[in-house]
Amino acid sequence: MGQGADGRYCLALPPDAEDFAWRCVDFARYETAQGRTVRTDPPDFDLAGVSRDFPETGRILRRGDPAFVVHSTTLAAYDLIRRDGALKSCARLRREGTPCAAIGFAPLGEPEDYLEYIMFAPVENGGAGSEIVINSRLRGEACFDPDAPYRPQARLYFDARKIITDGLAVRDGVHTLKVRDLLPLAGYLLKVIRAENVTLPSGAASWMPAIFTTAANEIFFKSREQMH
Repeated sequence: MGQGADGRYCLALPPDAEDFAWRCVDFARYETAQGRTVRTDPPDFDLAGVSRDFPETGRILRRGDPAFVVHSTTLAAYDLIRRDGALKSCARLRREGTPCAAIGFAPLGEPEDYLEYIMFAPVENGGAGSEIVINSRLRGEACFDPDAPYRPQARLYFDARKIITDGLAVRDGVHTLKVRDLLPLAGYLLKVIRAENVTLPSGAASWMPAIFTTAANEIFFKSREQMH
């Protein structure tokens, strides 16, 4: 996703992706609800027809929905999150007088309403996206390199299916899911992993988003196995 040459916000999807149709529909429905016009490329793509075949699901889990999602944040922000007992959107934090840098907002050309949401990334097969956000925040500029050195902060794991079935999930076709305004930690937060909880792999000179993502996920899934 990002800003196209003509200034429009764009989402590019591979037609052979398993969730292609759902993401097209979610993107169109979300953007339309914001009062924006959606155009397709190629122009004759039958988006309306696809939408008819994929009804609104609301709180219903879809095949392929992740069991878990992750949201990474700085250690300073995590202290505030623990104090408040909740995650808050960037827009809400700003309204409350807490500075919140939206590093990817300008380079990606994201719509203003995106600031009203807390974004979540998949744990499995999700790459290092949430850690890339943290590296960018620490640098003060967008850095999309998963192998750039950085200092891991706090990686928060959440129960995605409960977020969905409780009716809190918003689907926009871009993010795995997002939540508007605020998400309480109680009932949804499963685990928090920081650099101090993880050992730097042998042979690695420093932490990188890709390395920390893999190491932290291993710890998370081991903890889930031990619970069962």
